[in-house]
Amino acid sequence: MADMDRLGFTALELVIATGVVFGVMGGLMLMTTDAGNRVWARTDSQVATMTAAQMVLNRMREDLHAASLASLSEEELGCDPGAISFRRASDGVVIRYQLDAAAGTIRRTVGAATSVLAPNVSAMTFPTCDAATGVVRVALTTRVAPRRFPTATHIVESQMRVQNP
Repeated sequence: MADMDRLGFTALELVIATGVVFGVMGGLMLMTTDAGNRVWARTDSQVATMTAAQMVLNRMREDLHAASLASLSEEELGCDPGAISFRRASDGVVIRYQLDAAAGTIRRTVGAATSVLAPNVSAMTFPTCDAATGVVRVALTTRVAPRRFPTATHIVESQMRVQNP
C-alpha cells in the first residue's frame, strides 16, 4: 500500500516515455524530409524546363525585334504549325525556329547553323501571326515526366511585335 502513496515517476517510466516521444518525433521528421525530397524532385525538372522555354521566347523576341516585317508576309517565310521563319532586317539572313517533335526540342537555324535551344517541348503554336501589324504570339507546351511522378504539362506564352519595316 505504501507504493501507491508515493508521488513522481520511476526512472524506468521516464526512460520509456522519453523513448516514445523521440520515436514519434523521429518518425515525423523522416516523413517530412521524404515529402520535401519528393517535392524537390518533382518541381526541379519542371522549373528547369519552363526556364528553358522562357529563354527560347526571350531569344525569339530579340530576333523578331531585329526582323523585317516584310519577311513575315513572304511566301516561303512566316508562321507555320510548329515553325516560324523571318529575315533579319540588317543583313537579310533567314532565322528559323522549329519544333523537332521526334526529339521534343526547339531548334534555331541562322543561315546554315542550327542549334538546339530547349528540351522537353511537345508543341509550338502561333495563335497570332499577323504580317500586317507585326504581332506574333507564341505558345510553347512543355512536358516533364519526373521519376515516380505523373507527367506535368505547362504552357508558356509570349506576344511580340516586329518593329522594322
